[in-house]
Amino acid sequence: MKYLLAFSTVVFSLISMAQAETDATVRRCAVMPAFGECVHSETADIYRCSSVAIMEHLAGALNYPSDALEAKVSGTVYVMFIIEKDGSITGVDVMRSIPVEDSLADVVASLELEAVNAVKSLPDFRPGTDGVNPVRVEYVVPVKFELK
Repeated sequence: MKYLLAFSTVVFSLISMAQAETDATVRRCAVMPAFGECVHSETADIYRCSSVAIMEHLAGALNYPSDALEAKVSGTVYVMFIIEKDGSITGVDVMRSIPVEDSLADVVASLELEAVNAVKSLPDFRPGTDGVNPVRVEYVVPVKFELK
């Protein structure tokens, strides 16, 4: 009976480790996720092409918050997200923000919210693969707010 209990514990541990490994998030994979027209790009160009397409989409989706315009706050908000195995986007969050003094924290918060909402508006990607199987890929994009 003791051996059966020990054996079942080991088996369940291995199953959970294998499951955790398949759900792991990577930053690089054999074939990176593709966005927009880049789905048909050469494998070597997918990352570059998708990055440009993402920036173009974000530029069209962004609205500079009026409080940030009035306070003349500009800078770059880095937004991290995960491209899931089905190509959907999850876990959208600010990774690094615009450094400002405390009195402008609310203004920067409005820029962060706008950046997160713009990233959430991205349509689904073609998922990245490890060569055969789809994988979860962590992606970071800089969202620039520039005053003109």
